[in-house]
Amino acid sequence: MQMQLDKMKLAITSPLGDPRDLKTWSAAPANLMAALERQGIQVIAIDTTCFGRSVKAMMAIGNLVQGYPWNAVSWFAPARRWRASYVAERVRTAGADLVLCTSTLDVPLGTGVTYAIWLDNSWNLYRNGLTAPNYGSRACDEIDRLEQAALAGAVRVLTFSRHVRDDIIKHYGISPERVIAVGCGSGDLPAFNGKKIFSDGHLLFVAKQLFSQKGGDLVLKAFEIIRCERPQTRLVLVGSKEIVERVKERPGIDAHGFVPREQLIGFFHQAAMLVQPMLADPWGQVYLEAMKSRALVVSLRSAAVPELTDEGRLGVFASDASASSIAKAVLSSYARPQAELDAITREAQLRTLRLYDWDAVARRVIEALKYLNVSKRAA
Repeated sequence: MQMQLDKMKLAITSPLGDPRDLKTWSAAPANLMAALERQGIQVIAIDTTCFGRSVKAMMAIGNLVQGYPWNAVSWFAPARRWRASYVAERVRTAGADLVLCTSTLDVPLGTGVTYAIWLDNSWNLYRNGLTAPNYGSRACDEIDRLEQAALAGAVRVLTFSRHVRDDIIKHYGISPERVIAVGCGSGDLPAFNGKKIFSDGHLLFVAKQLFSQKGGDLVLKAFEIIRCERPQTRLVLVGSKEIVERVKERPGIDAHGFVPREQLIGFFHQAAMLVQPMLADPWGQVYLEAMKSRALVVSLRSAAVPELTDEGRLGVFASDASASSIAKAVLSSYARPQAELDAITREAQLRTLRLYDWDAVARRVIEALKYLNVSKRAA
């Protein structure tokens, strides 16, 4: 039965917590739900963190018997079936017509409930990335098989980025017309509207967790080179208490753990550059925050960064993941004329506000899900 989305009741799930909670998945589900509701869509939230300790324990034992990692139950079939049944029951009780899952782990596959998926990464990219879990090839292949089934059962697969879309089409064999890159909105950090003198601005690096994977070690090494050539340069680093303790004696580094929101806004707004050579992040909200703040993005040509920076035209790419290349990219950027940097960052800000505003993302989601054939067995 074909229905228009504005006449549907849409359910949104998350295996990480309540989709309406701003702490769940960096507030992406909550922000999307709010934006969809502003567009007149009726939305309900389904929290699929539905396992008790005894159930988790049984699944962990089952993993061990199968030779799979005991502490990764959500990836494997028993947990997926449990969540599928839970989602189907909640959907039928609520009378929802369509489910948008923010993961492949809780799709209602095989239940007669129609679902789509919105995700930031594919398992294939994750398992082959620099931060891949050490699960063993047999376990990884089984997860890949389950992922393919989850993706194949979706009426639409919505991705944050084009590079993830391309992988889902190529690796998992999903029809291109069913896989649509819709993006993800930026956080609530306000846009910077003042005058910025780039030669006076500091470098910024932000990583509350996964410091090394987000390029922190590379940045610290690069900063030593930068300070030799440009001693006045400062690095503001926002991270964990452990990182603050690690760098507290290093000259030129202003390191912080938790900071109040207004202070964090100031760090972004006063920065000349965000230096964040992330090694494995599939998207990178921090880049959007930097571009809204008119801080020049210095990173690697990887994952979604080319897409976010218009193929690097509105940012700077280091030639490789080395401290010397990152230092060279920063120093050459400081040497560019003020007017040139001003023009680049203003255009980057306008592009970010236009494409990655949550209402713009919601409109792309609505367009992707319009006029689907929805089975009323979900009601």
